[in-house]
Amino acid sequence: MTLDDFRWSRRMSDCEIVMVRGVEDANGYPCGRNATAECCDCGAKLCDLHFEECDLCHETYCCMCFLFHMDQPHAKPNEAVKKDDASKQRIA
Repeated sequence: MTLDDFRWSRRMSDCEIVMVRGVEDANGYPCGRNATAECCDCGAKLCDLHFEECDLCHETYCCMCFLFHMDQPHAKPNEAVKKDDASKQRIA
């Protein structure tokens, strides 16, 4: 194990998502799973259950940052390009 591998494993120890049972649960409880990714927006350490990957930019996000990311223009599909009727006709 190299020094960089050791630092990575040390840095990515536990998922930082805190789960709550309801709005009355002030403290919640940590996920406790091993972290495998990091949110590129807020930097939270995430396990494989709590990260989302954008199909367009291939960045990793926590669920809250992913929701905000989906509001970005690149995350929305482009409008269909309308073709001329002339381009649809076959040339005989």
